[in-house]
Amino acid sequence: MEIAVQADANEQLKIYDSPLSQVELILLKEQLRKEQEQLIKEQEQLKIEQEQLKKDQEQLILHQKELEAAQNELKKAQEKLKNDQKEFKKEQEKIDIQNKQNKLKTEITSKNYIDYLKKLGYYKNVYKNDEALNIRNTILLFQSNHNMTVTGTWDEATKQMLIKRLVSPTFTYLDTIKSAPTKGKWIVVNKTKKTLTLYEGTKVLKKYAVAVGNPASLTKSGKFIVNMKIENPDWGGGGFAKPVKSGLPENPLGSRWIGINRTDGSYGIHGTNSFYSIGKYISHGCIRMQNYCVEELFPLVPLKADVWVGTQDELIKWGVTQNPFEIQSSIK
Repeated sequence: MEIAVQADANEQLKIYDSPLSQVELILLKEQLRKEQEQLIKEQEQLKIEQEQLKKDQEQLILHQKELEAAQNELKKAQEKLKNDQKEFKKEQEKIDIQNKQNKLKTEITSKNYIDYLKKLGYYKNVYKNDEALNIRNTILLFQSNHNMTVTGTWDEATKQMLIKRLVSPTFTYLDTIKSAPTKGKWIVVNKTKKTLTLYEGTKVLKKYAVAVGNPASLTKSGKFIVNMKIENPDWGGGGFAKPVKSGLPENPLGSRWIGINRTDGSYGIHGTNSFYSIGKYISHGCIRMQNYCVEELFPLVPLKADVWVGTQDELIKWGVTQNPFEIQSSIK
């Protein structure tokens, strides 16, 4: 059996090893040639397809650039439209404001202006038996709150400022502080405008009308600190009059004393018994306030709080600018 199997294997080898006939060789070569031609065609087709793909990719890139450019143009057009709409709204707001101003110029008179100030919240019925003083204090508060030079009288400048306030869509203080001495509470007294401003850092908290020295130089310019706070202070007489106990009507210090560390005498911020003196150059050097105003200020001011006292020009040099109120647009 093993001999037979080996014989069959040898016979198969003879078949595989036998040379191809001439015809078979020709046929094989022809088949090989056709296959090579087909391969060349396929390679050429592949090359054509690759070139087409490259063109398609280049076209796609071009389309993407065109799309990006179109999107940029659309974005610019949208921004321009937005800006145009904003400008249109601003112009419309200006027209509306101008119309309101023209109307108020004729509507507000010396007989009814107090009604407008009351609506804005500036009126306080503090003095029950002196309505004229209440009205004067209303004007003083309005003037100081808008960084005007306070007078306590109704005049053309105050009327124009009231109109500005009434037509303005928004209200913000136009104070700027380059470098506040503290993040906490501190005071600025503007001797030119006769105002006192309580700041917290650079933020305005309160504004009041005050009286200062006559001449203004008696209220010494400088940077001080609060060194004393007294409720219902006695008055020592100032070296020219008899002392007066606290609580008496003739006490010129009123109901509160906020002392500052001037080295040339005892000076400070205090109340008064001379209610019509506020808004004037009239004191011996101290800074006077209405009693109800200093009573409001008193608990807000800590000991050692900074107190800057100066003219308008001096304050600007120190980095404190207190610009008068102007109409402010609601469109940012």
